[in-house]
Amino acid sequence: MNGRVLSGLAVRRLPSAKTVTGVVSVGLLFVVWHATTRWHWLPEGFVPPLADVWRAAAHLARTGELWDNLAATLRASFWGLASGLLIGVPTGLLMATSNRFERIVAPVVRSTYALPKTTLIPLLVLWFGVGGMTNIVVIAVTTTLPLIVYTLRGAQEVPRVLLWSARSLGTSRGGLLWRVVLPGAMPQILTGVRVAFGFTLLVAISCEMIVANQGIGKLISQYGDQGSYDYLFAALLATTVIAYLADLALRNVSQFWLRWHEATQHHD
Repeated sequence: MNGRVLSGLAVRRLPSAKTVTGVVSVGLLFVVWHATTRWHWLPEGFVPPLADVWRAAAHLARTGELWDNLAATLRASFWGLASGLLIGVPTGLLMATSNRFERIVAPVVRSTYALPKTTLIPLLVLWFGVGGMTNIVVIAVTTTLPLIVYTLRGAQEVPRVLLWSARSLGTSRGGLLWRVVLPGAMPQILTGVRVAFGFTLLVAISCEMIVANQGIGKLISQYGDQGSYDYLFAALLATTVIAYLADLALRNVSQFWLRWHEATQHHD
């Protein structure tokens, strides 16, 4: 008995095949990068040597320049995504439960969804000036739309029998939204959060390259203008690592919050 338990624990502690494959893929990428620069398989200056990028990253970390700019980007991303959540999720829920509200809001969502949000930067600079507020507003606009769409889709997928049952038990409109529609839509909402987060970093860095005084985007633009491509790639690598870790954290949080949903699905 104890032997089977220990063997089961050991198996669960082993990394999954997906994790091993991911680590091997990243390792091969670095090997190819090192080989192409060491043996000059690409034109000189096309990609900086990997060793130079590591040294640049270490210097940026040691001087604090990397952490200060990364903190500025993450701060704007957090507040922008939080604003998108506060606007997008309630809007999507109301659209799913009110035909009149949907008829009013849906044309606006459809007409602005495909609009490149960075085109709003000149107007927002006129309103809010150059700085973090402009970045936050652009990120909020960018994240609000996918969150509305995913929330609406999730709310529409809630089984009607649950809504009818809740109404028959005397559940108020607010209680229906909070206790039935919101939990039922949560899988799609969390998927929307992950999609919106990808837009968040993209838009944040794009804005910082244009109008910000601080941030990873500003760092990339600055070293690109100087021709210091080892430092530019170091900033890009740091951003990639942070984006991967943040997405991994969001995925784990989603799995934790939705364990009740998975248990219900297996039970059914």
